[in-house]
Amino acid sequence: MALSDLLNVRQLFARDRVEPGPDAYRELLLMVLARATDVDAFTHHAEVETVQKVLRDYIGEDLTSADVRVAARSALYESAPLEKYVARVGARLPRPQRLELVRALVEVLRSDDRIATAEASYFNMICAALQLSFADVAGLTPG
Repeated sequence: MALSDLLNVRQLFARDRVEPGPDAYRELLLMVLARATDVDAFTHHAEVETVQKVLRDYIGEDLTSADVRVAARSALYESAPLEKYVARVGARLPRPQRLELVRALVEVLRSDDRIATAEASYFNMICAALQLSFADVAGLTPG
């Protein structure tokens, strides 16, 4: 997936009334995970490698480390906050996809063997934007 293919993102940042397309989950997963690699202002190679592995395992996408790094620092985040996009698109995703996204995010955040305060805050923001409760994230809610 080329970064220029993030059509849902570009459309949603540009206009408020556009519905997310069928690739919304794929794009959301890429954006949330890529951004997580840079949220503590230090992009660790283990985080980038984990994003690549997760995208390959979860959605069959092969990205280069350069693609991940570019997505992490994309100018899109300057035009509208990621939280706004996650809340808009994430609310429309099925609960299992939202939970899968959070599990993938945990993999990325733990990959460099340390969790910075900024990363914990980012995780909390993503969970809130996805409208997931603490019980949901901990796996304490029924199916």
